[in-house]
Amino acid sequence: MTTQIDRFSLVTAPLSLHYNDQHLSDATGFIWQRNKQNYLITNWHVASGRNARDGTSLQNHGGRPNIICARFNTRMQDFEKQEHFIRIRDEEDKPLWLAHPSRGRRIDVVAIPLPHADNDPIFALHPINKYIADQMTIRIAMEVFVLGYPFGPEPPGYPVWKRGSMASEPDLARIGTGYYLIDTASRPGMSGSPVIRRIWNQRVDGDKVIPAPTPLRTEFIGVYSGRRHTKDKSDAQLGIVWPRHCIEEIIIGNKRDED
Repeated sequence: MTTQIDRFSLVTAPLSLHYNDQHLSDATGFIWQRNKQNYLITNWHVASGRNARDGTSLQNHGGRPNIICARFNTRMQDFEKQEHFIRIRDEEDKPLWLAHPSRGRRIDVVAIPLPHADNDPIFALHPINKYIADQMTIRIAMEVFVLGYPFGPEPPGYPVWKRGSMASEPDLARIGTGYYLIDTASRPGMSGSPVIRRIWNQRVDGDKVIPAPTPLRTEFIGVYSGRRHTKDKSDAQLGIVWPRHCIEEIIIGNKRDED
């Protein structure tokens, strides 16, 4: 029996954040490629260990990560992932990641340059922008999926597809907050997840509508950066998604963060 894995389940990487050998937190990342350079994409608050809104530490002890342990797919095709340790601060403790060139941490997304090429002998990185189609229309109430690791890097290391729906008018993001809101519950380990929209091909069987084996189209929407915080955990569970154009702006700007 052939094991089938959706190719979008291959684009994510579970991340563990460390200060030297001390584990701090878990998150999600994925790969973006531009001009043959690969970048690990995740949230600013994941890489910095600080709240992107006010700059306060996310750790009670004030620690911040200097190493990311990413679990990437391998070329062995055995469904296992292999750890790769990425230094995210230099010898002077300065960030090695790229932040938004004009808005900095106000865009809760970073791009971390990677040394791995497409022909890397060990890792198969699966950049998400090699799989996505041309941008589709996005409208309020449309269904989306957040692909991440709500419970950390549990083996074999493939993401949970968490369903949500567009909860704000996408076209107003540019003149408002800069991000989309989606209606979904989440956990901290999903920070940095890619968010996709998927349209399924369908066939009608009597009074039933049955999805075809393969999707008609899949599109990348943006980068998930956790829930919009409220005073009460029982309040509306709304998640923040930074649009895909933020990634290109960060990479083209090529500006290291000044955290």
